Amino acid sequence: MGDAPPLTHSSAVTRAKGHICFATFEMDLRAGELRKGGVKIKLHRQPFEVLAMLLQRPGEVVTREELQQKLWASDTFVDFDHGLNKAINKLREALGDDADNPRYIETLPRRGYRFVGPIAQPALVQVPATVGEEKKEQAPPRMNRRRAWAVGLGGVAVCALLIAGFFWLKSSTRPPRVLNYRQLTADRQLKGVPPCGLSSAVLTDGPRVFFAEPTSSVAQVSASGGEVVNVISPFACFIFSDISPDKTELLGQGVVNGSPFDQPLWSLSIASGQARRLGNLTGYSPKWSPDGQRIAYATAKDTFGPSEVYIASKDGGDARRLVRFEKGLVKPASWSPAGNVLRLWKWEAPCSSLWEVSADGTNLHRVTLFAGEDNCRVGRQSWTPDGRYSILSVGDPNLGRADIWVIRETQSSFLHSSAKPVQLTTGPLSFWNAVPSPDSKQIFAVGGQKRGELVRYDLRLQRLEPFLSGISAEHLDFSRDGKWVVYVTFPEGILWRSKVDGSDRMQLTTSPLHVVLPRWSPDGKRIAFSGNVSGGFQKIYVVSAEGGKPEVVSEEQADEVEPTWSPDSNSLIFGPSQWSARQISSVDLRTGRVSAIPGSRGLYSPRTSPDGRFIVAKDTPGNRKLMLFDLQKQKWSELLDSAITGAASTDESPGWPQWSGDSKYVYAGAKRGTQGYSFYRVGIANHKLERVATVEVPEGTTGIWGTWMGVTPDGSPLLLRDQSIQEIYALDVDLP
Repeated sequence: MGDAPPLTHSSAVTRAKGHICFATFEMDLRAGELRKGGVKIKLHRQPFEVLAMLLQRPGEVVTREELQQKLWASDTFVDFDHGLNKAINKLREALGDDADNPRYIETLPRRGYRFVGPIAQPALVQVPATVGEEKKEQAPPRMNRRRAWAVGLGGVAVCALLIAGFFWLKSSTRPPRVLNYRQLTADRQLKGVPPCGLSSAVLTDGPRVFFAEPTSSVAQVSASGGEVVNVISPFACFIFSDISPDKTELLGQGVVNGSPFDQPLWSLSIASGQARRLGNLTGYSPKWSPDGQRIAYATAKDTFGPSEVYIASKDGGDARRLVRFEKGLVKPASWSPAGNVLRLWKWEAPCSSLWEVSADGTNLHRVTLFAGEDNCRVGRQSWTPDGRYSILSVGDPNLGRADIWVIRETQSSFLHSSAKPVQLTTGPLSFWNAVPSPDSKQIFAVGGQKRGELVRYDLRLQRLEPFLSGISAEHLDFSRDGKWVVYVTFPEGILWRSKVDGSDRMQLTTSPLHVVLPRWSPDGKRIAFSGNVSGGFQKIYVVSAEGGKPEVVSEEQADEVEPTWSPDSNSLIFGPSQWSARQISSVDLRTGRVSAIPGSRGLYSPRTSPDGRFIVAKDTPGNRKLMLFDLQKQKWSELLDSAITGAASTDESPGWPQWSGDSKYVYAGAKRGTQGYSFYRVGIANHKLERVATVEVPEGTTGIWGTWMGVTPDGSPLLLRDQSIQEIYALDVDLP
C-alpha cells in the first residue's frame, strides 16, 4: 500500500504515525483510514491507495501508468480504464469534489491526476538516526504511551490550525462571483427614472426593492420577483437616494420646478406614505449615516458651478459644510459602515469619478481604482453592510455598456492603490444602480439593453412609420441634394452613410471613437462630426464621404462639439459643450486658424443656415431661448423665447435647432410629459412660431443624450422610439 518511505540512516525526520491533513480531512496511512472532522469515511482499498499516491506527491502529475502499476499486478487482467475511472469517481464522491471545478483532484486528460488542495503532514518528530532507534526500542512502555499521546494531541492541534488556515486562505483567495441571475420585473418601463425625467436610486429593505418609473416616483417589487406596486407618495415627483437604517423611510427631495438642485429634503414613510420635512434643508442626494443620526447632502445651483457637501443632524439642524468643490457636480455616494468616511461621486465633463473624505472634513482625495479610462466612468458606489466590499457601477449605460464591479476593502478606512476591483458582470446586458442586500448575498440592479427604432411621423397620415427600415440610429443629417443621409448607430456611436433608401451603406468610423452630431459639407464630399474616446475631450473630426481616416481639425485641450459648415465648405463653426462658458468658434480648414464668433460666450449648439446668412444657437442650459446671428451684420438677436411664448409655455426647452432647406425656418422639437412630443418651426423673417405636429409615443423615446428629434428634408419629424429593455434584476453573489 502507498505508505511513507522507510526511515534510513541519512534521514532525520519521520512521519508521526503516518498522518496527513488536508482541508477538513485527516488520512492515516498505516491504519488505512480517512476521517473528516474526526468521523471515519468509508473508502475502499483502490480509491484509498489512489489518494495516498496523490497526497505523497502534491502538485505533481501522477500518471495513469503509475497508478496501474500500483493498483494492479502485471499479471492481472482487468479493464484498467474502467477500474481507474471508477476509483477516481468513488474518491471524488468521498471528498465532495467536482471534476469540472476541482478543489482537491485535478484531471489531466490522457495523462493522469494531480492533487491541487493545500496539504500538510503534521506532528513531525525529530529522531536521531540509529541511536534514536535503539533508545526508542528500550523505552519503557509507559513512556511510549505518553509519547504516543503527545504526538497524537500535537497532530490534532496542528491539523486544527491547518484546517483553519485552509479555510481562511480559501476565503481570501476565492474571487467574488455571480452565482445566479433572476429577473424581478417584466413591465418594460424605464427604471430609476421618475415622472419628472431625472434620476432616482435603486434601494432595498431586504424583502423588497424600491425604484422609480415614469408612471410612479416610488414603486416596489418583491425581492423574489412579481408585480410592480406603486408606493403612496404626496409628491408628483420624488427623487429618493437612500433608505433609513431601520428600513422604514426613503430619503430624498421633492421636485417642484423641474430642477433637481436645492430642493426641500424630505423623509417618506414607506408604510403610510406620509412625508416629513427635514428642517429647512434644501439640496439633493441626501444620505443617512449608518446610525441614523446624521444626514449628508449636497447643494449646487447648476451642473457647472461650484458644489458643496454638508452634514446635518437627522432632524435637519446643526448643518455644517464638509467640503466645497469650485468646479464639477458633486453628491454623496455612501457612508462607510463605521460612519467615519463619506464617499462622494463627482462629475466634471467628460469624467465621473469617486472621491472620499473623513466625516470631520479632512483627508479629501480622489479614489483611483483602475489603471485606465474606467477611473472616469465610475457611477454609483455602496458598501456591503458588513463593510467588507464596495459595490461599483462602472461605465455609461447611455453608451450601451455598464457593469458591476466589487472591491474588497482593506483594514484601513480608506481604499489603497493596491486594491484591485473585480468585474462581476459582462455580456449583452448592462447593469447599473447596483445595491447590495442586507445580508450581502444578493445585489439588486437595473439591467437592460439600449436599443431604438428610427421612425418618421407622416404629417398627412398622422402616424409613425419606420424610417431606414427602423434601424437603431440617431443624429441624422441629409446632403444638400437630399439623396444621401449620414447617421450614428445607437448606442454604439458608429458613423455610417447611405442613400436615403438605405442602399450603398458605408461605415465611416470604428470603436472606440464615439461619434455624435455629424454634418454633410455643402459640396457633399466630406462629413464633420464630434467624437471622443471615453475619458477624453470631445473633438471635431472631418472624414471623406467615401471613407478614410478621420482627421482632427483642432488640437485645443477643450471640448468642441456640434460642427456646422460654412457655405464654401472651407470652414467649420463649432460650439463648446453645453456645460462650458466658452464661446462659439470657427476654424479655417486650410490654415487651422481658430477664431471666436463675437458675442457668443455662453451659447452652444450652433447651426449655419444653408444660404450662409445666419447662425442659430441655443443659450445656456436651463434657459429656453434660440438666438440668431446675422453674419453680415455681425449681430445677435433673439429668435425664440419658449418660456414666454404661449404655444410652447408647457414644453421643455427646445431641442437641437435644424434649418429648413430654403433657410426660411428653424425647426425645433420639445418633449411634453413622458410620452408626448411637439415639433415647431419659427420663421426667420417674422419670428413667428408654428406648431408642426404633436406626436404621442407610448414607448417613449431615447438617444445618447435622452430624447433625440430630427427633421427630414420635407419637414417630417424624426424620432428614435425606445425599444430598450430595462428591468430590475437580483444577482446571487458569493463575496468571500
